Amino acid sequence: MKSKILFSILSVLLFVFLYIPASYPANPTFNLILASDSWDMHMVYEVDVIILSTDTAPIELAAISLGFTVNNNALNGGTLTASFVPSSSQLTNTTQIPTSFNTTTVIGTGNNALRVIKIAGKTPPGTGNGSLLSNVAPGTKIARLRLTNSVDWVITSPNNIDTSMHSTYNWSLNAYVGGINTNINSSGTFIKNLNSGLLPVELTSFLSNVNGRDINLSWETKTEVNAKQFEIERSLVGAKDASITWESVGSVQASGTSTTPKKYTFVEKNLQAGKYQFRIKTIDNDGSFKLSDVIESDITLPKNFELSQNYPNPFNPSTRIDYSLPFDSKVTLDVYNITGERIGQVVNQEQSAGYYTVNFSSSALNRSVASGVYIYKINAVDNATGKSFTSIKKMMLLK
Repeated sequence: MKSKILFSILSVLLFVFLYIPASYPANPTFNLILASDSWDMHMVYEVDVIILSTDTAPIELAAISLGFTVNNNALNGGTLTASFVPSSSQLTNTTQIPTSFNTTTVIGTGNNALRVIKIAGKTPPGTGNGSLLSNVAPGTKIARLRLTNSVDWVITSPNNIDTSMHSTYNWSLNAYVGGINTNINSSGTFIKNLNSGLLPVELTSFLSNVNGRDINLSWETKTEVNAKQFEIERSLVGAKDASITWESVGSVQASGTSTTPKKYTFVEKNLQAGKYQFRIKTIDNDGSFKLSDVIESDITLPKNFELSQNYPNPFNPSTRIDYSLPFDSKVTLDVYNITGERIGQVVNQEQSAGYYTVNFSSSALNRSVASGVYIYKINAVDNATGKSFTSIKKMMLLK
């Protein structure tokens, strides 16, 4: 999946404290990898910083310092802070995890100005005490870097993470080679493996409201970045079956790219009684997507017997008839002509409490019928009490 972020430039450079001259004859090889990036709340960007030994054995780490640059204008006048996500490092010697961060340096001017994030390394622990940088993919995570801006970043296009190597900050790494603290910066390769990218939308609210058999969904976005559409997904939570199956029930067009709040609605109509879960799948223009939190709504069983007016009315040749049962019942639904002669039966069966819809078609009758007024009648007998409910309504056939 193509990564997306609000930075117009993100370059990764390594610089380390040179504890001894870098003139040793043999240098292990390694990859510096950025992976699994993510973005939250329009102010926080995170990315894993990984070292993978590409030699035949792991590398014993002596010390590492990191440097990053981001477009200074993307900060939108905000204050940038950098840190490592707590407990995110895989270094076995935790004293080697850098803890000193500096984000005050700016190089260049105007649109080319870059903010430098310097992460100073620690004193080497001595040979035999350094963390081992794995030669098995994906490598060893130095830590997960978190960049936090005090205000929303300025959204730029394209929203890709790109590298920009600046000679002012050559990347380097110190390792123990043959027991000697050795600079191996010339043996490294930078690799970008970013697959999370930015959320195309910052969702600020997602609510539901029940109106009879309808569930009204509403949501609001604070900003949108290259958003294509919102796909509404629904699941029915069964009382006896804990498994959940999601299905798409509709979609709403997004606003593309916007820095102002937008409101959206969607109505799921004529649902049966039950507990429903909904979530929004926000789809970006490049096909990437993000799922929202899940919300729940209940459609309760009907409280009364009810027969609805058919729709459409007048009709030709078919129409829909809705009815509701508050209790398990024996149900018949018959159709009569205006003289009272029964000309068809639509329902004759035991039915559980709930909401029902049946289709009546004049073409399904075993006789020719003319245009005019017809009568449909429901009779439902409560299985528990034996009480009967009857309702009659008129409908018009126009040929």
